[in-house]
Amino acid sequence: MSRPALALVALLAALALAHPAGDAAAQASDAPSRDPRNWPTVTRLVQDRFEQAGRVVTLRVHARRTSYYNCGYRGTEGQLMAFTLLGGPLETLTGYMPTELGRILADSLERDPWAPITVQVRFDPARLSELCPDQVDILKWSQGWQYPDGSLPPGRPDPTVGPRHAGLDASADKELWDGLMGRKRRHAGVETEGLEVGAHVQLTAGARLDTAYHCVFKGADRTHYALRLHNAKGDFAHAYVPRTPAARALMDFVALHRDVALSVQARVVKQALSHYCRPQLEVIGWTLPEPAP
Repeated sequence: MSRPALALVALLAALALAHPAGDAAAQASDAPSRDPRNWPTVTRLVQDRFEQAGRVVTLRVHARRTSYYNCGYRGTEGQLMAFTLLGGPLETLTGYMPTELGRILADSLERDPWAPITVQVRFDPARLSELCPDQVDILKWSQGWQYPDGSLPPGRPDPTVGPRHAGLDASADKELWDGLMGRKRRHAGVETEGLEVGAHVQLTAGARLDTAYHCVFKGADRTHYALRLHNAKGDFAHAYVPRTPAARALMDFVALHRDVALSVQARVVKQALSHYCRPQLEVIGWTLPEPAP
């Protein structure tokens, strides 16, 4: 991700945490300019891009010019201009539009780099990619954030379901996290990675949506949802949930609240003879946090 994109991400992350969601007064006075509040979130759109391909979606974003042309858009520099679109905390797309239209947007952003922009985008069915999952066509754009009926999420993020409110204690699962991170340990003079492929494990972790599919789950975009589990201390693991209606509801819950405490039951998988691939988890069950009183 480019430096401008990282700056955009940092700003929106700060804005998203600017006030407690449980503060009714803050919610009532919350101006639309504080958060684009796209629903479905950008990551949920990327996760469902194969079934959403061709559909036109309206998003509220900040934008930056970029020079990223890859996968289905490789070699289009002469016809299309590329922009990084930030549609929520830590959520970006790369959008492409005809050069003539793109120059007008680029000129507008020169005058106001933080201008709120409303765009209509779509995943081009002919350019869908597993390597570059976040690429879209920009069909239209306009100044300001537009909030048509039905465009807002069904609720506000609830900080009480987040991992920092759920008493995560990484030390209680240190051996498991060592294994998931691929850290070798010594027991009685014997070096071990501590995780047996095929073993069933249970852990409580922070959970965020993800779009990374690699190693055992490379190419599993259509069969599994992706989660990034973390222990709030820098350790993380890639976990994959088979696509079912119940799993879709889970993804929507995580998308709305952005980072939730989640107890999962999972099977350890790892690509054979690979030093690059760490152990991954295939989720076979989960328990959502109790709602706040």
